Amino acid sequence: MTPSSNSVKTSRFNKVRTDIIGDTDLPNNLIKSLSKSPPHFYNHIIDKKGLRDIIAWAYKSHGIAATAELADDIKDLGFKYATVAAVSISIDDLKIPKEKKFLLEQAEEQITATEERYRLGEITEVERHTKVIDTWTETNERLVLAIKKNFNENDPLNSVWMMANSGARGNISQVRQLVGMRGLMANPQGEIIDLPIRANFKEGLTVTEYVISSYGARKGLVDTALRTADSGYLTRRLVDVAQDVIVREDDCGTERGIVVEADEKGNYGTKLVGRLAAQSVVVDNENRVLVRRNREIDLITACRIEAADIPSVIVRSPLTCEAARSVCRKCYGWALAHNALVDLGEAVGIIAAQSIGEPGTQLTMRTFHTGGVSTAETGLVRSTLEGSIIFGSKARVRPYRTPHGVEAQQAETDFVLQVKPNNGKKSQKVDITNGSLLFVSDSQEVASDTILAQIISGSSVKKSVEKATKDVICDLAGQVRYDEALQPKEVIDRQGSATHKATRLGRVWVLSGDVYNLPPNAKPVIQGNSKVEEGEVLAESRLSSEHGGVVRLRESTGDSREVQIVTTSMTLKDFKLLGESTHSGEIWHLEAKDTTRYLLKTQPGSKIGNGEVIAELADERFRTKTGGLVKYAPGGLSIKKARSAKNGYEVNKGGTLLWIPQETHEINKDISLLMIEDGQWIEDKTEVVKDIFSQIAGIVTVTQKNDILREITVRPGTLYPCNESKVIERFKGEGLLVDEEEIISKNLKAEKRVFVQSVETSEGPQLLIRPVEEYTIPEVAHLPELAIVKQNSGPYLGLKATQRLNFKDGELIKSVEGVELLKTQLILETFDTTPQMTVDVEKVTDKRSKTLERLQLVILETLLVRRDTISDASHGSTHTELQVNDGDLVKSGDVVATTQILCKEVGIVQLPKQIDNEPIRRIIVERDQDTMTIPLGSAPLVSVGQRLVDGDLLAENDPSPCCGQVETIKNNTIIIRIGRPYMISSDSTLHVKDRELVQRGDSLALLVFERQKTGDIVQGLPRIEELLEARRPRDSAVLCKQPGVLTLRHDEETDSSIAVIKSANGEETEYPILLGRNLMVSVGQHIKAGELLTDGPINPHELLEYLFADLRSRKPLMEAAREAIAKVQSRLVTEVQNVYKSQGVTIHNKHIEVIVRQMTSKVRIEDAGETTLLPGELIELRHVEKVNKAMFMTSSSPAVFIPELLGITKASLNTDSFISAASFQETTRVLTEAAIEGKTDYLRGLKENVIIGRLIPAGTGFSGFEEELRSEAGPHPDILDEDPAGYRRMQNLRPDYTVDMPAAASASPAALLDDPSDDELEATRSRHGIEVTTSNTAAFTRPVIVNKIMEDQILDPDIIASLQEEGLLTRE
Repeated sequence: MTPSSNSVKTSRFNKVRTDIIGDTDLPNNLIKSLSKSPPHFYNHIIDKKGLRDIIAWAYKSHGIAATAELADDIKDLGFKYATVAAVSISIDDLKIPKEKKFLLEQAEEQITATEERYRLGEITEVERHTKVIDTWTETNERLVLAIKKNFNENDPLNSVWMMANSGARGNISQVRQLVGMRGLMANPQGEIIDLPIRANFKEGLTVTEYVISSYGARKGLVDTALRTADSGYLTRRLVDVAQDVIVREDDCGTERGIVVEADEKGNYGTKLVGRLAAQSVVVDNENRVLVRRNREIDLITACRIEAADIPSVIVRSPLTCEAARSVCRKCYGWALAHNALVDLGEAVGIIAAQSIGEPGTQLTMRTFHTGGVSTAETGLVRSTLEGSIIFGSKARVRPYRTPHGVEAQQAETDFVLQVKPNNGKKSQKVDITNGSLLFVSDSQEVASDTILAQIISGSSVKKSVEKATKDVICDLAGQVRYDEALQPKEVIDRQGSATHKATRLGRVWVLSGDVYNLPPNAKPVIQGNSKVEEGEVLAESRLSSEHGGVVRLRESTGDSREVQIVTTSMTLKDFKLLGESTHSGEIWHLEAKDTTRYLLKTQPGSKIGNGEVIAELADERFRTKTGGLVKYAPGGLSIKKARSAKNGYEVNKGGTLLWIPQETHEINKDISLLMIEDGQWIEDKTEVVKDIFSQIAGIVTVTQKNDILREITVRPGTLYPCNESKVIERFKGEGLLVDEEEIISKNLKAEKRVFVQSVETSEGPQLLIRPVEEYTIPEVAHLPELAIVKQNSGPYLGLKATQRLNFKDGELIKSVEGVELLKTQLILETFDTTPQMTVDVEKVTDKRSKTLERLQLVILETLLVRRDTISDASHGSTHTELQVNDGDLVKSGDVVATTQILCKEVGIVQLPKQIDNEPIRRIIVERDQDTMTIPLGSAPLVSVGQRLVDGDLLAENDPSPCCGQVETIKNNTIIIRIGRPYMISSDSTLHVKDRELVQRGDSLALLVFERQKTGDIVQGLPRIEELLEARRPRDSAVLCKQPGVLTLRHDEETDSSIAVIKSANGEETEYPILLGRNLMVSVGQHIKAGELLTDGPINPHELLEYLFADLRSRKPLMEAAREAIAKVQSRLVTEVQNVYKSQGVTIHNKHIEVIVRQMTSKVRIEDAGETTLLPGELIELRHVEKVNKAMFMTSSSPAVFIPELLGITKASLNTDSFISAASFQETTRVLTEAAIEGKTDYLRGLKENVIIGRLIPAGTGFSGFEEELRSEAGPHPDILDEDPAGYRRMQNLRPDYTVDMPAAASASPAALLDDPSDDELEATRSRHGIEVTTSNTAAFTRPVIVNKIMEDQILDPDIIASLQEEGLLTRE
């Protein structure tokens, strides 16, 4: 079988590369291998990639037919051998490599060592976590290599291995999970869990491993489901924006192009293949042209360019194509389907959209946070021989601590490190670059295979990092001690609170002891450094009464008992408390000696506050029979002003309240149900509306609106006829009050106070004299007798009685039922109380008469007394004693109960230092198990107070068995207080102070560390969407507005830095750098416009704006716009490519360029000048350019514009075609706007033609093929004129447009059809309902004959002249 040509190319080319340096002519063998001759027969394994290359070679060399046949043969071959081989999978095929056990053991050893270093306080929690994760990642990678080696050496024809290795199904990472280990998993927050899954699927997972891995599995499924929908929608938007990009012309003739640069190694890959050079590529020193302008660059030419070490090439691109409304063939280059120049009429927009949209499903929604973890270290150099290290004179190094907590050195210059062997052989040389890490020091002796250094390449690129934090949790109780090295300093944060920060790397120690938490008001009762026995009292807390009073003991609930102290009580002693049960619950009344009753508003057993109503007088004296009008008698009754009338109006001064009764029925029914007339006098019990009766006699007023009966009013009184117009006028409208003996009219005088109103009746105007009821309102309400018990100091109670009127002067009450005019209320008043204090309402039995119940109001002080507890982890045993009995009277400050904290174990008690009268919250007892006594064999090498870790020498040959602090040294015996060190990195926040006491689980510090930014960077599909929709990203980078030199300033107020850029003209621009942002530039550096100052995603709109503004100041408008757009275009293409590359998807740049071209083709008019354009209008750059050229010729002022970047959705809605835009989104809006503006759709794209039902203008339907048709028609151009579509035939026309035609006689090919007679035409017309005057369809009108059948036809001389001019008619 023929092998892949690619393997030939690469292997040959790599050999050749060395020969090319001097001479740029390619060797013959390379040119042969790239030409179309069949390659030699190779006999090696062909996998998926090999197959792909064979098909590509066959297609390129031998065309479609041969390739199809080859593919078919390969398929048959595959099926034949698959059948013979009978490949299957069984459990036995999953072969676990023997090395797995050894690799896991190695990893476990490394992790145990790391954990030990952490326990000894040599590394921080963050360094431990990083190291553990890196260890497992490296182990996993080594295991994959072991799997590959195992299969290759022991079982190369294993079915699982063949499938994965050939690329038929599955990949190595899946095989790794089957026979290696599943590895590390992420938790729901996206951070990696440092407990890996050691098992594989063959061995089976433990329950823990299963649970850990199920999270990731579910996330994968959900992601896949979401991705398909998102990807589909993305494709739809892309198709919509690019559907009208069709190759419409051969060459737009542009001089512009884009720059394609080689990578660091000088390779172009496939970047140049299939493009056309925009400028000739010349080898500088030889003036030799490698490729001329507008020539295609194929693989051979590309290799030549690479070989000549040309750093960049300017090629033509869709981005710079100047073809109107499309792309030309030369700018597009090769069609990637057949590696030849693209055809005219090719719908390259659709192809681009599909190429970008299709891999969408392969993109992950977003990657996991790695928890600030860099996977296994790269660039490690090991020694190849044994010897001593020589740095050399150039070397400059400084100390550096690696993320794994290893003390190393960082190189500050480039130099060569040597390993000089002791046996005089050749030494090993290592090139050390600036920024590399060295794990050995000068003159150190090293063994073979020792790690020497980690080489870092490209140190100039600043990595994007973010600040992250991690808590250090204490895992034993005890006392905190700081190391000297820590050097904590006090920092005031923005809220003004002081925190302590570590300025250096150092340890925080916790020295073991039993820590007791004391209750809030407890005080120690023993001295510090004294010995305590088990059960001895350590501290005592006293519970005392604040105000004093009578003690009530309640039953205990839960782990505490309630003691209530009655501070104040008040009994209503001349009121009996009566209760009655109703269906709605219990109702309580207070009854006075004169049998007046108050309704209790608060139930006994409830709590009330100051100003609340206790009871309300149940008084029938102030109740009316109907609704009516309220009037206050002049000179008497008045009320207090109130904010709201919800509870009525408080009476300020007593007096007389006048009540004029009237009855109001609210109806809201149809007018047809009315049974009386407006202005009619009715008797009581009269039916006014169906089923509604009046309660009183009187005159009726009917209110109606839109034939709906609103209300009926009945006003009682006496009617008097009156014909005096002045009198009628006086009492018109609302009416007036008339006092006793006052004259109403000539012969009418008031006998008592009445209310007079003039009314219209059927007998003419009359006076209605209405009765007035008088209610006397007392000055003050009667207050019951009270019995009050109160303490000398503290809160006390009172009652006040208030009278409240429900209605104000002149208020009309629309009602049939009676209303309450006055309420008398008893209101609680409290004095010297706190807002939290409430008053309890209680019922008590009368002391003299046991059958009577009274109402009592009390203020209680409630104290909770703890029960005795047996010791728990943080509190000692407590013992509580009550010092009072039920009913005792206690004074303010008397002790009610005492609680004692008892010691749990024998030890020495220590009290913390007291600061500024702050209460002591914790005490510590140092027990026997908190210390270790060690006898020494020789003189001690340590001193008292010194802190040690495991393995430190106490005396010669006596290593320390534990971590801790030396307490005493006596006669060669050392007592060590056991402790635990925690390494704290610099800049971390300390949560505890030196000598403070901590419990197990307390946070000691918050480690602040930098990690590479991974999480929350939007990746995959959402990132593609963000770029193509040109969204403004969250937390975008700060960009430079104008070029200049950078300086930094610190802002004291916000505690952040400010970058100041000083431009050449001395102008300064300030950029605040927010906290947590990293500067990507250094002080003194010259920065260009649009360059990043901080890390983060770029806002493309800002970038375009700043670039344009900067270029506009130096260049003409059009040039500035073009250049700014070009830079943003190239940035967008790169960003989109980066996302796809990170997921291992290859897409050709030209597809992305087609889409980006659509996004950047518009500009926004700022000032229209003397053009017909409108300010704010979005218009194509080409169009503006044309208009401005015309303006320039006529010396008029041109339009000023700014380039605009549109997202794909916006660009789709801003196309010339309204049909296409309406079929995409916001149909109504698009169509309405199109109608208002009177738009025309020229049907240039595919979509609008599909919608209208025409042939699409791409492929064979492309109008550019008319020229070819014309040349084919040759001597008979009239064929095309008669049949303008060029391809429509009789059978394609719809039958209802033509007359019934008899079939032509086959015998006589030249037979002509007779014209239809007038009768036949008329019959056909009438059958189809067509009028002669309106019809222009050829079939229904008499044909106008051009040839010479009709002899008498006269030719129009004008037509002949015009035809001759156009060259369509000759004199012959």
